[in-house]
Amino acid sequence: MLRTAALFFFFTLPAAALSPAEDPLLKALKTELDRSFSSLKSAEKVPLYFLHYGATDTESYSVGATLGALSGENSGRDRRLDVDARFGSPELDNTHELKGAQSRLNSKDQASAELPVGADAAAIRARVWELTDAAYKAALDRYAKVKTNIGVTAEEKDKSGDFSPAPAETFYSPVALPELDKAGYRELTRRLSEKFKKHGFIIRSGVSLNASAMNRYMLNSEGSSVVTGNNYLSLTYYLTARTEDGMDLSRSKSYHSDAPGGLPGEPEIAADMANSVAELAALLESEPSEPYSGPAILEGPAAGVFFHEIFGHRIEGHRQKSESEGQTFAKMLGQRIMPEILTVYDDPSVRDIKGQFLRGHYTHDDEAVRAARAPLVENGVLKGFLMGRTPIDGFPVSNGHGRRSPGRGVVARQGNLIVEASSAVAYPELRKMLLEEIKKSGKPHGLLIRDISGGFTITQRVLPQSFTVHVLLAYKVYADGRPDEAVRGLNLIGTPIQAFSRIKAAADDAGVFNGTCGAESGWVPVSAVSPSLLFSEMETEKVSKSNNKPPILPPPYAEGKGGKI
Repeated sequence: MLRTAALFFFFTLPAAALSPAEDPLLKALKTELDRSFSSLKSAEKVPLYFLHYGATDTESYSVGATLGALSGENSGRDRRLDVDARFGSPELDNTHELKGAQSRLNSKDQASAELPVGADAAAIRARVWELTDAAYKAALDRYAKVKTNIGVTAEEKDKSGDFSPAPAETFYSPVALPELDKAGYRELTRRLSEKFKKHGFIIRSGVSLNASAMNRYMLNSEGSSVVTGNNYLSLTYYLTARTEDGMDLSRSKSYHSDAPGGLPGEPEIAADMANSVAELAALLESEPSEPYSGPAILEGPAAGVFFHEIFGHRIEGHRQKSESEGQTFAKMLGQRIMPEILTVYDDPSVRDIKGQFLRGHYTHDDEAVRAARAPLVENGVLKGFLMGRTPIDGFPVSNGHGRRSPGRGVVARQGNLIVEASSAVAYPELRKMLLEEIKKSGKPHGLLIRDISGGFTITQRVLPQSFTVHVLLAYKVYADGRPDEAVRGLNLIGTPIQAFSRIKAAADDAGVFNGTCGAESGWVPVSAVSPSLLFSEMETEKVSKSNNKPPILPPPYAEGKGGKI
């Protein structure tokens, strides 16, 4: 019997329908901000010149299933508050980077408090008052350390100050979590997860669905009052296996949207799952990679992750100023840093591209500055940086990229990093160009990189300015017409300036990566968009592995299959 599934959403009157005057959290924050700043701004010899409240109000739902059975279901509501206090002046305040022996105190960790989730103004204000007092005292103490540190360390080259001006923003657009058909989601995740029982070589697997409505409240002593919300819906599946030589392998896929109906239907997800099973089976049968240097294609989503890791983090504004950073691109404005065909910008105001939702979308950053397009590279030439309200030489104002998660201080971060090519070829033509590069190089094969899990990039100057990107799915490509061959156990490695110089061509596609990025200001939603790219040379290394053998017995549900593919 044919069975189909539909996802149903039902709406009730959301909290977002309230006006600003009716919002209990906004009212409580505003009242306490006014009271605190008016009383504290002149309480010390050093003026408190700026006070900011940043609250997050998140409602969430999740359900997961494994092998046809529910593994968990949760609903929750969470409110958190961060308080930023600045003593001194915009030219020099308590956020100034400490140098020398005191540089260890430059952590972006800061106090964050849980707020009551109800509408009791007195209870909310009491917690706000408590955290304001703690933040005030911590900021005053750090200002004293800054003044002392300046007197005993070398003069800085960048004298752009510690805080930039920004227009006061008034904005109110919260969102509400839709009333979901939870019974339907339970059945959907259960049905999908059951499909993995057919394959005895899979060790672990699962399917999960997550929905959340996150509203950010930002008020400051300059008069800004911003309430902005984002809905996030995602469905994710994963499956893992282990080779006889002890290497753990995995495949997974996530679907993202911000609106009901934005996720694909069950038939499309099931087809993708079957494809992932086939990919994992091919990886299990493949040989481990040896170190390699030669031609390669990074397909769209993988190329997006690549740019996010090796370029995006190095272009964050504060890294051009910090004495501890490598400042890879700080002095390269106006210089060509990548091929002329490429233009790169970051624009969090874009919700989707070619119909694909971008998880890095937002209307205002975490400093209450409106999100804006930040031009980074035009026709291969470096044009700018991602900026929060920490100025740097030549870039005195924010472009709406100051971001953080609760409990962290704000720094400039990526939102939607978008790579475009002015000259592009169809993907089959790009593959032909790869074959020509393989022949030209004299290498036995090239590489096709299809999936990347992320990685890390080193920006601190005490370490090599290099990157490592973890490859999940790759194939050897032969110029003599042999079929592509799966290969496992490799990382992409290199240095950014050299890697960019080896980009030879781009396809006319646009792959989207949606994920969550971690850095010193915490975990934030991001997207990266890029065409598939051909590199004349890409270097790889072998990955570490566990050396643990696969399970001795097949899984109980695969009795008789012997755990084989």
